[in-house]
Amino acid sequence: MPLRVSQIRLPLTGEESQVMHRALQRAGLCEEEVASIEVVRQSMDRRRRQPEWVYTVDIHLKDEGTPENRPRLRLGRDVRWVRERPLLPPDPGEENLIHRPVVLGQGPAGLFAALVLARLGYSPLVLDRGSTMNRRVHQIEDFYRAHVLDEESNYLFGEGGAGTFSDGKLTSRSKDPRARAVLDEFRRKSGMAAVGYYYRPHLGSDRVRAVVARIRREIIELGGTFLYDCRVDVLIHENRVLRGIKTSQGTIATETLICAPGHSARDFYRELLSQGIPMEAKAFQMGFRVEHPQDFVDQRIYGGVSHDLGLPPADYRLAVQVEGKGVFSFCMCPGGEIIPAVHDAAHFNTNGMSKFSRDTGFANSGIVTTLEPAEFAPGANPMAGVLLQEQYERRAAELAGATFRLPAQRLSDFMAERPSDSMPPVSCRSGSVASNIGELVPCHVRDRVRRGLSALERQMPGFVSAEAIICGPEARSSAPVRLLRDQETLFSKAAGRRVR
Repeated sequence: MPLRVSQIRLPLTGEESQVMHRALQRAGLCEEEVASIEVVRQSMDRRRRQPEWVYTVDIHLKDEGTPENRPRLRLGRDVRWVRERPLLPPDPGEENLIHRPVVLGQGPAGLFAALVLARLGYSPLVLDRGSTMNRRVHQIEDFYRAHVLDEESNYLFGEGGAGTFSDGKLTSRSKDPRARAVLDEFRRKSGMAAVGYYYRPHLGSDRVRAVVARIRREIIELGGTFLYDCRVDVLIHENRVLRGIKTSQGTIATETLICAPGHSARDFYRELLSQGIPMEAKAFQMGFRVEHPQDFVDQRIYGGVSHDLGLPPADYRLAVQVEGKGVFSFCMCPGGEIIPAVHDAAHFNTNGMSKFSRDTGFANSGIVTTLEPAEFAPGANPMAGVLLQEQYERRAAELAGATFRLPAQRLSDFMAERPSDSMPPVSCRSGSVASNIGELVPCHVRDRVRRGLSALERQMPGFVSAEAIICGPEARSSAPVRLLRDQETLFSKAAGRRVR
């Protein structure tokens, strides 16, 4: 049982060896008593004039003994024993499966569901409508070079899911203990220890691909099978009991289907609704994406010392309240690029991504607000949020044109409600087109974000400038629809169907 010591503070110029020395000093221990010391968290406190590193470490003693045997031990709020509870696998079912389970979708949810099933001996069949990772990378290069968009395999569909081409951040606000297990899996399969303790762990889109490939190989070694370019079209059922699925590659028999289609499989959600699968509209985020020169963010966060110390490109997390509604940064990508996160030419949406190096010289972030179902779905249509997304994405696609240019506006012009005569350089590889960005979201979202940006300017002076851009819409942080599940079994509420 380790001794956890927290709130160990160091200046940005500090050495990690000082962390160990201060941890022992605070705990009242000497080096001879220690078997090992492990960093479990490293974060940055930016609330003071000079930012500081803040560490938490676990000290493993050669002989734990009892507190009475260690009179010098200084137990307290920041020095305490911690007992790690092992994460137990789910209990197996009580019925034999005639056919192996099928997992629909190879994003994080689908891959980790398949990994758990494979480790428990279920040999899952894992499907994705998009292509393998290597082929998907070439398809995206074709998208930029020749403006060829494959509607089944793109930034949103394919091995690894939409998150493969995002910032590569491994953060979650979930307090579920399984979130830690997911992070540990990324740490082991990436070989990067910092993934396990850095407050905003980052692999980058390029290194996430390697982790996804290693997860796939383990599932295959344990008996799993992967099918690509395999779109699920229809569920087959008899007397409301699942019997199989019809796909673009033929019919597959199964009694168990895990649905992890991602936020953009709108055709699949519509098909489920037509088949009577219970679902409901859910809250989602909508807004814009802003971009600044990375040097501006570094200066505001680090105070000009980042280049001297070799610190990574700085990020930020901003949040304000506007009449009781939050406006906040989302998926902030230091050293990243803005991408057209699209799967068909009729709809345009933005997202941000970065590689491990984070070296583009730009910093971008979503600036969004949460829309509750009462704001867009006063009736009973579960697809109301999707319809709202599509309405404004169609307008953006008209502006983006056949070359998928980024509809954008100088941030200072957006705030002043005037058009931009020209655009500064942008990170988006397809370029930008000066546009009235306020038309790309509902007016109450536009006004809420505009007021939020005024407050963000007070938090980070210079945030609203002519060198910064705002583009959009940013509308697919999550799916605006939820499949209803039984709280005990987690199966779909459609009686008799074994669908999760």
